[in-house]
Amino acid sequence: MIDQTTCIGCHACTVACKTEHQVPLGVNRTWVKYVEQGTWPDTSRSFSVMRCNHCTDAPCVTICPTSALHKRSDGIVDFDTSICIGCKSCMQACPYDALYIDPDENTAQKCNYCVHRVEVGLEPACVVVCPEQAIIAGDLDNPATKIAALVAAGGLTQRSVERGTKPNLWYKGAEPANVEPLAATRTDDGGIWRDPPGIERSWLDVDLSGDGKGGGGHTTTPSRRVHNDAGHPRVVYATDFPMPWGWRVSAYFLTKATSAGIAIAAAMALLFGADIESMWMRVTAPFLAGLLLLLTGVLLVWDLKRPDRFYYLLTKGNPSSWLVRGAWILSAQALAFAAWFLAGAFQLEGAAVATIWVSALIGLATAGYTAFLFGQARGRTLWNSPLLVWHMIAAAFAVGGGVSLIASLVSETRELTGSTARLVSNNLAAGTEAFTWTMLIGAVGLGVLAVLENRTNHGADAAAAYHHMTKGTFAFEYRIGLVFCVLSPVAAGVAVLLGTPPVVGAAAGAVAMVGVFMVDDAFVKAGQSVPLT
Repeated sequence: MIDQTTCIGCHACTVACKTEHQVPLGVNRTWVKYVEQGTWPDTSRSFSVMRCNHCTDAPCVTICPTSALHKRSDGIVDFDTSICIGCKSCMQACPYDALYIDPDENTAQKCNYCVHRVEVGLEPACVVVCPEQAIIAGDLDNPATKIAALVAAGGLTQRSVERGTKPNLWYKGAEPANVEPLAATRTDDGGIWRDPPGIERSWLDVDLSGDGKGGGGHTTTPSRRVHNDAGHPRVVYATDFPMPWGWRVSAYFLTKATSAGIAIAAAMALLFGADIESMWMRVTAPFLAGLLLLLTGVLLVWDLKRPDRFYYLLTKGNPSSWLVRGAWILSAQALAFAAWFLAGAFQLEGAAVATIWVSALIGLATAGYTAFLFGQARGRTLWNSPLLVWHMIAAAFAVGGGVSLIASLVSETRELTGSTARLVSNNLAAGTEAFTWTMLIGAVGLGVLAVLENRTNHGADAAAAYHHMTKGTFAFEYRIGLVFCVLSPVAAGVAVLLGTPPVVGAAAGAVAMVGVFMVDDAFVKAGQSVPLT
């Protein structure tokens, strides 16, 4: 429990934590947030100590793919850096910004309640150094302890209880503007002890990116400037939290959707009467889909802070994490594509047809499983939309149909019988119609889902993120993306079905891929744009 009525904002807890655990510069396990309110001379400054809440239902534990984060029998949420792969999913799951990537070890770290001290009967370092005894720790299950009595007495507040994490950190006398992330606005003048944006970097700045530019390859939180902020609560000192996930995750959305979509489009072609006589249906489609699946894996591993440990997903996998379940699904998809390719190469018609259907069914799971992973990211409420899984499947239809339309038009459509060549025109026509319909269904689905999302009654956090996506920082990318992946393929698809040359649909398929990337990129970034502290 933090008694904010006695906290003087001295940062002793932060310094003690850094010293005890050798926490590098630029990141913190516990930190103090300053909020100022009022108009001069009637102003006030209040403090709040931010840290891990050691939740009863800790989402970071559920989403961690290797169980590097785990809950001890005494309730402490601890971590094992030796098996962390640096996927940063725990940072997305935590509603309290309690986790960070250690710039030295490239693994996730957070407050572990000083377990090395607790196990020998000592209190955490932050508790013993607080000059006001504002930090109170103890056993909540023992009614004789001070903290249990204070919590039982009531009158305390907690952060983000609506996320269902059951946090075990309470605040006494905390200002609402301190504990509610959206109640106070981050100033754009740099705040206390910080230069405003645009000022040349000084030697005092700490660059954690490794590229000498301070960007780390990730976009920072959009500005939330209030033009007339007289009397509005202002965050004047806090810790920065760059976006953990960037363009690689958005690109992974696209490659995964396209790979799965190719299989779905091939199954649609079978429904429309196509056979596997063409080179595309026999071997080119599974080969290209397999390459895109491989690229998906490359992007996933590339985004890890510890890519050397990527195989831990399979060898030390936590079955509750959708990162691990996704790895299983991607592995099954790879096997299905391999079987399809071999059956087609050896002209085993029955087996090839069967493997196409298997690949398409697994493709639906490949396209949609990330929605459940994002659902485990409780810190990002925009991502918890129940429409997300349908968006991902619709995107797979749109780009899968578009890519298949492009590739089938340029792939080999002739087969040799002795010295006579014949054009498989009926097969090509059936495939063109099927791929066009697949693209059209996906594009219409994306448009309908965008309208439904717009009509959804979002909570405060999700509404703020949705504003950033549709009207704010990322609105241009999102809107252009919708034009590319909805309006363009719908118009071209209808035109092709009415007799326009298929090349028009193929061009729209290429544009749809760009559009899906733009929409998903705006979605990924907007979901991380709302402050959690």
